Amino acid sequence: MAACIHYGDRYPLLFGSLMLWLSIQPAFAEQGPPQSLIWQSNSSYSANPTVEQKGYCHPDFRSRLISLATVAGVDIDNPERLALFGGWLELIQAIDQENCTEPAAAAAIRAWHTGHREHPAVILFPELFAPPGRQGLNVGILLPLQGETAALSHIILEGMSSVAESDGVNITVIDSIGLMQSGSLKKESRIPGGFDCIIGPLERARVEQFALSRPALPVLALNYLPMDTPTTPLLFQMALRPEDEAYAIADLAAEEGHRQGMLLYTEAHPWSERMAAALLDRWEAHGGHLDAYVINATQTDFSDLLKEALQLSESTHRHKEMESLLGHPVRFSPRRRQDIEFIVMLVDQRLGRMLKPQLAFWYAGDLPLYSTSKLLSANSFTVNRDLDGVQLTMPPWMTFESSRIETDSGATLQQSLHFLGASAIGIVQASRCLSDRTRLLNQLLESAWVLDETTRRFHYRSRRAVIEDDRIHH
Repeated sequence: MAACIHYGDRYPLLFGSLMLWLSIQPAFAEQGPPQSLIWQSNSSYSANPTVEQKGYCHPDFRSRLISLATVAGVDIDNPERLALFGGWLELIQAIDQENCTEPAAAAAIRAWHTGHREHPAVILFPELFAPPGRQGLNVGILLPLQGETAALSHIILEGMSSVAESDGVNITVIDSIGLMQSGSLKKESRIPGGFDCIIGPLERARVEQFALSRPALPVLALNYLPMDTPTTPLLFQMALRPEDEAYAIADLAAEEGHRQGMLLYTEAHPWSERMAAALLDRWEAHGGHLDAYVINATQTDFSDLLKEALQLSESTHRHKEMESLLGHPVRFSPRRRQDIEFIVMLVDQRLGRMLKPQLAFWYAGDLPLYSTSKLLSANSFTVNRDLDGVQLTMPPWMTFESSRIETDSGATLQQSLHFLGASAIGIVQASRCLSDRTRLLNQLLESAWVLDETTRRFHYRSRRAVIEDDRIHH
């Protein structure tokens, strides 16, 4: 009782809502929740009623709200969970009117909305809260609006907002954390009516959770699920991953007719290992072969590794055998292996600036050399010295100005997330919420993205750049 009085003093409206909950919960427990705790899209009664449907006063609507409040649960020691639960109860209380009328209930819901704009229940009323006279697609955006990833969500939303209005897309933002608290999105759940499609969630765990709910509308998730994760034909996925740059290297080398290559990467950086694995897989799909060698990032002299990789020691051994047979010295220059057609460096700029001159010293300077944007680590005209001739794959959000490129990690992250949000809106708008398969498969929707129909994943297309005279040329 002391806890009730304590929270009643701090949150008087919430205290009243809890009292309401205590009064209705026993009756609800006797009848049990509806079969689907979220939204049955094929039900004759929609959980997203409009004024025209005259559903706000219907007992089933109130029952569904109680179901959602039950699943959301309450934790009086967690202020966020307590406020979330209180929002559900205040919504129930708003429509719990004697002699309820639809206009009065709609007005009460709008009044409730003013204090709960980021509450997950907002997803139930997209038409009710949409600005009057707006035409175009109605898209629900599921993003985490609290916790560590909230700042990332706001950058993504800025990218979405920058193109949504001009493209005729109406967006409604819902807090995915509040909507998808542990256990609150059941396996049989459905997406509510009122939206043409959904963009999100962002976090992989919630994407997996959402995929299991078998959404009834097209969904463009902002993360990739593992390949073996059960999914649904209506779930599409897009993400910003360094692996896409590795794929671009493999595709570029294949287009130029190469078959046999050498890969240099380091285990000192997780991204290098990830990109190496992706590159090897993609190159194998192209029918080629790559000999992979691990660079020790703590060293500065890679002579032993390069001589072994280029098989220079075998050339030296043949020279000694010839001198032994002839019985006198023979002028000699080592000859590297001739089956290698190109080299890929998946390293940062510090290692790259040491590796490239040493490759040239050990007779491999004539081979095409490929790398990714990770090779660039500062915004300067001069830091690219010793890297002339390297062909780079550049993600589409990196911008060039006077042959320079912004590579500050914070700025790059902001650019990439802004690009992700803008691209997501562009994709759903151009494909009419992913329903126009012809446009998706013909890759007409976004020049920077391509759809893999087998996995229903969108991969971004990297651009090609070359370092010449210490500068980056696109």
